[in-house]
Amino acid sequence: MAYVGLSNPYIAKLVDEAKKTYTDCFACGKAMTVNITPNYNEAKLYANNQLAENVKEFKDGNITLGTDRLPVKAMTVCFGHTVSDDEKEVVYKTNDAANYVGVGFYVDEMINNVKEYVATVVYKVKFSETANDYTTKGENIEFKTPSIEGTIAGLESGEWKTTKTFSSSMEADAWLRETLGLTTPTTLNKQAEG
Repeated sequence: MAYVGLSNPYIAKLVDEAKKTYTDCFACGKAMTVNITPNYNEAKLYANNQLAENVKEFKDGNITLGTDRLPVKAMTVCFGHTVSDDEKEVVYKTNDAANYVGVGFYVDEMINNVKEYVATVVYKVKFSETANDYTTKGENIEFKTPSIEGTIAGLESGEWKTTKTFSSSMEADAWLRETLGLTTPTTLNKQAEG
């Protein structure tokens, strides 16, 4: 298998982990990079001078999401900041608390010259804001794009991620939106599918 593309990142606030329900879902810009690293607890038992038992269980994970822009809605949904009604002002307070969110996206996969679309939902993530990095214009144009980093936790059921394969990007996108509670496609998604 070979992954040849990445599209349509969504984020939604987790409201009920037992029922896997979400609210305030939004398209988080256009996808550039996603990195998911699971972490494991591990124990090894040696007996008679050899490895007799090896236990490895999911502990948590790390996720980094890079997009072309970070919508203002992320400030409220992900980080708990206050956003004005016209979305022109964001107030950052020392006691703002980040929310648990679900994250979804899909990748293009090529197998035996046939393209499929693998959608992924990570059920429970708490993002933290990364450093702001700005540079003045110089001789060469340089793009600066945002990325956010988060910690992945398992749900009460033990689930932490689901992937599902589709034959079209529209099906993959519809499954992501349904899973994360977004009822209608966004403008970004319509452009991405066109």
